[in-house]
Amino acid sequence: MTPPDSTNNKPGYLERSALVCGLGEGPARLTELVAKQAQDQGQTLYLVGGVLRDLLLGRGSADLDFVIESDASAFARSLQKRYGGELRAHKPFGTAKWSLTAESANKLGLPQHDLPQHIDFARARNESYAQPAALPLTRPGRIEHDMQRRDFSINALALCLSPKARYGQLLDACSGLPDLRNRHIRVLHERSFSDDPTRILRAMRFATRMNFEIPAQTAGWLRLALPLLGRVSGARLHNEMQLILAEEAAGEILLRLQNLGAWQAIQPGFHLPKRLASDLKRASQQAPPWRTDDHDALALRWCLLLAGSEEPVARSIAKRFDLSRRQTDNVIATCRILAIAAELADPKRRPSEIAPRLETLPPTALHAGWLLLHNSPAAQERLRMTMQRWRTLHPCTNGHDLRALGLPPGPRYKQILERLRGAWIDGDVRSCAAEQALLQQLLASGEFAPADQAGARLL
Repeated sequence: MTPPDSTNNKPGYLERSALVCGLGEGPARLTELVAKQAQDQGQTLYLVGGVLRDLLLGRGSADLDFVIESDASAFARSLQKRYGGELRAHKPFGTAKWSLTAESANKLGLPQHDLPQHIDFARARNESYAQPAALPLTRPGRIEHDMQRRDFSINALALCLSPKARYGQLLDACSGLPDLRNRHIRVLHERSFSDDPTRILRAMRFATRMNFEIPAQTAGWLRLALPLLGRVSGARLHNEMQLILAEEAAGEILLRLQNLGAWQAIQPGFHLPKRLASDLKRASQQAPPWRTDDHDALALRWCLLLAGSEEPVARSIAKRFDLSRRQTDNVIATCRILAIAAELADPKRRPSEIAPRLETLPPTALHAGWLLLHNSPAAQERLRMTMQRWRTLHPCTNGHDLRALGLPPGPRYKQILERLRGAWIDGDVRSCAAEQALLQQLLASGEFAPADQAGARLL
């Protein structure tokens, strides 16, 4: 779809057929029902943001974002009251998220599988920044103000859905349509990147995904604002990184940002390996030879991103990006796998030496290690055996059996059971009968006999 011609404040129009083509029948019908609700209430409502940009580019999207020139929470609540679902409001920014359920789909008369999981509503607002990289101060405004606070011109478009007389009007107050046609990522003013340095990460994400260019003026402002990335909170960086890692071209985006100096600005010493793009591509194309029922694609990508660093550095970077404890544990475990890669590949190392070092590590880390060690089939095989066999092996004998044999309880129990399990892992025993024979040999050897029966009684 070619973006319609438009000049500032001279809106074009989009027909319903364009909505259906871009959104799909279900989301388009849902949009009409939301518009009808606004029309019935005399509200002014717009479809905005990335969904409109992608629609104009002919890229299908069903993520619905609406802006209303009144109380967004109250409007969303009226939809929830009529159609059910769940509502979560965020008062400081005047936003609300309406989550759709099976009940909602039924009342809307639409198949649930055709609908987005949630719809976002926001009140049209003005924003100002007290200092660079700070969260904005907001106050209610009109749609023109709301578009002028956006990150890029191509995201500063609005499609009027209510009132009915203006349905289908396309507002372009920031020349976003020409930038769509020229394939440009352009900020709206000189302070844009300094107001919100995360726009640097976003600019590279959009430019790479859509194969757009960043014009010279915008690129110059971007470079000047790079040092301000160091002021951005870990939580905000984490959110932007999650979006980057979810992209098909995540590796290319991340390396382009590295060439700009973004990572050095965020965390001195943070450097990505050149192989990152191929590692991420391999992760999307190759599955390990074991079941991954709890597969977490983003957690896996964090491991591939950070595991090239030494463990202390990786831990520091994980903290800077506000990774959860579980995500950090995955990353550190992957670092430890890479640190013993030579031992994993060494045929002289018995499986019983290797298994205890691997089997307590999280599955995501083992998956990441398997991907990163693709040039070492021997090491990969040790990881496969850990997941498919070693971690499931346990001796037939237990502590009750040892006590029944007259062995006093103590640390020897653990030592004996570990030796028996190691024999299973090494393949030295393959049946409970063979294990019993080995147990008798161990006990007869005197290696696990009480050191001093008399002394033990005195204690």
